[in-house]
Amino acid sequence: MNSSQMSNFAILVATILTIPMYAYLYVIYRERFLGIWTMCWVILFTRVILFDYGVIDWNGSVIASLFYQALYIVSGFLLICGTHNFINRPVEKYWSYIVAIIITLSILSTISQLPLVYKLIPLTLFSAIALIYTGFIIFNIKTKWLGKYVTGCSLILWGILTLVISFYYKNFQEMGIYSVISFICALLRLFIAGGILLVYFEKTRADLISNQEVLQQVNLELHQANQELNHFCHSVAHDFKSPLQSINKLSQYFMRDYADKVDSNGQELITHIQNKSAEVVDITDHLLELSRMSQKQIAMEDIKLEPLFREVYDELIELQPERQVVFKIKQLPMIHGDPIMIKILMTNILSNALKYTRNCEQAIIEVTSAEDEDNYIISVKDNGAGFDMSESSRLFKIFERLHSVDQFEGTGVGLVVCQKILKRHNGKAWINGKVNEGAVFSFSFPKNLLFYYQELHSHPCKEQSCRDNTVGEMV
Repeated sequence: MNSSQMSNFAILVATILTIPMYAYLYVIYRERFLGIWTMCWVILFTRVILFDYGVIDWNGSVIASLFYQALYIVSGFLLICGTHNFINRPVEKYWSYIVAIIITLSILSTISQLPLVYKLIPLTLFSAIALIYTGFIIFNIKTKWLGKYVTGCSLILWGILTLVISFYYKNFQEMGIYSVISFICALLRLFIAGGILLVYFEKTRADLISNQEVLQQVNLELHQANQELNHFCHSVAHDFKSPLQSINKLSQYFMRDYADKVDSNGQELITHIQNKSAEVVDITDHLLELSRMSQKQIAMEDIKLEPLFREVYDELIELQPERQVVFKIKQLPMIHGDPIMIKILMTNILSNALKYTRNCEQAIIEVTSAEDEDNYIISVKDNGAGFDMSESSRLFKIFERLHSVDQFEGTGVGLVVCQKILKRHNGKAWINGKVNEGAVFSFSFPKNLLFYYQELHSHPCKEQSCRDNTVGEMV
């Protein structure tokens, strides 16, 4: 094997090694530019096999010559297209004009039967420009590592050598260095093939770091916006409460002192004002509670659920001494949590259970527990009014109610407060029910909540992200 054959063999090996790498990565990642680069290398391989190894004598046939030049031009253009896709930038229109001009000149030079050196001028210029242009693009990619310099310099050098070899082919052969230059070109292909992959992974890493920085900034801005909105909502609810309470009190005084001076319609109107103002005061109380649950710093303690459930139930049933309720508690676990929040959670759950069993002759409320590998699951079951499960998606939306106020009083905020408390404890809630057969409110608490909270406490931004869902719930 002479030196010329050795150099051609090196070029062939370099090209063969490149194609499987790019094809494999394209199959895995489905990146468009990897597919384009794979096509580019396949076309180069086809050109090497068919023409460099003499399978087809491209210089002895017009069709073969045009095919040879087409492979050269298409591979160069695909290299440009793939690189532009890699940097998320469209290919400039002028490249289409350049390709059209090169194709026209190549066809004219081939048909005119010009000497070989003149036939190669358009083709060589385009290939060299495409390689050098791509090299500068890679060189200017915003990464801090070595890959872009190796790849960019290799592409630029390959472009220069392509241009020089075409015009000084015979001189290099006479000097005996043509095979050396061809071997260098083969090595450059390997450097480029591996270097582009290196640049790809470097750029992917750089993009990931950049995206993380952007995400951190967005999270910080969201955190600040949520704080402002929480303060605003708290302020508005608080400012509304005093005037509404005044309206309620004034309507009470009016009914007490002037009821005999208005007719029945007037009395009904004043009573309606009194009831509606009381209802809105109740809503503002719940909104203030929701705002507090979103902002309150969690104070973690061990909480025995069973005595706390009994305490809350006793407080609620004292307000309804005439009720006939069977209240059952099966063995409940001890959890880690904020005792104030957990008591508010239980108050809301048991208040709902008592409210929706109000029309039952014998109300039954049962609290049970279960557990899986990671969570304690607490369920509160009642035999009350229940609900249609097709409407369950509305349950945890603020101001949404599945029963009219005429049937059961309420503000539509209580379950949102429950959900907020559970989110702050890395838990979740869900409800199952059936019309006139009762409902089951279930919620989960992580067994490792103390460890989870310590992690959050060491990363304040993470902790805040658990609070920041209040915006969507309160708007």
